[in-house]
Amino acid sequence: MKYLFFIITALLLSAVSGLAQETDKNTEQTLPPLAPDTRPPKQDAPKSPPGLNPDIDALKTPPKGGKDLTVRSEADRKKMLDELFVRLKGAGTEEDAKLVAEEIWAVWLQSGSASVDFLLHRGIAAQNAGNLKLARRMYNHVLRLAPNYPEGWVRSGRLAAQEEDMNRAVNDIMHGLSLEPRHFYALWTLGNLLEQLGREDDAFEVYAQALKLYPKHKQIKARVDYLREKVKGKAL
Repeated sequence: MKYLFFIITALLLSAVSGLAQETDKNTEQTLPPLAPDTRPPKQDAPKSPPGLNPDIDALKTPPKGGKDLTVRSEADRKKMLDELFVRLKGAGTEEDAKLVAEEIWAVWLQSGSASVDFLLHRGIAAQNAGNLKLARRMYNHVLRLAPNYPEGWVRSGRLAAQEEDMNRAVNDIMHGLSLEPRHFYALWTLGNLLEQLGREDDAFEVYAQALKLYPKHKQIKARVDYLREKVKGKAL
């Protein structure tokens, strides 16, 4: 998949960083709900056999729906995600798609480091509780310790949108997408930010990419349908 238009969008947004307050106030679009935390029930970490990475072993999770979703290597992560995204695209019902999406989240939320995962989940809990200052500290630690971890950037970008820091929100979301272009939640959030900046054509393209990945997502489909008519109207 090509995301060249993301680069163009980023350049354009840098030129309009102070224009968020001039956004169309009539839009009913709101930020996507906070992304889920799909951690399994807390269990004692298994003991590590000699020679194995304790951080990776500490991430071991019980099977979800009878499946082992433990990420043991980046190759393992890629294989699981490739298979899951095929299933997500082909899901026959909204409920089936939601179950696959939960499995994708379970993979995304494993950074490969128990310390980073602890900080991320503490940030998620703080954000859900409305403690944005603590959430920001936790996410900043995640980004410092794991700069190549897409979920850290995506969560940070969503928090920045909540903090009304539009520049950081866009930049962090874009960084996350550069690491995981299939992150449908990041695309959904970016589409919203572009709408807030009045860039409806770009928002439509972003939402459309998200819908290709997750065709049964009702809220994303609603934005695509809504903006399709507006974009067509501008073209006429």
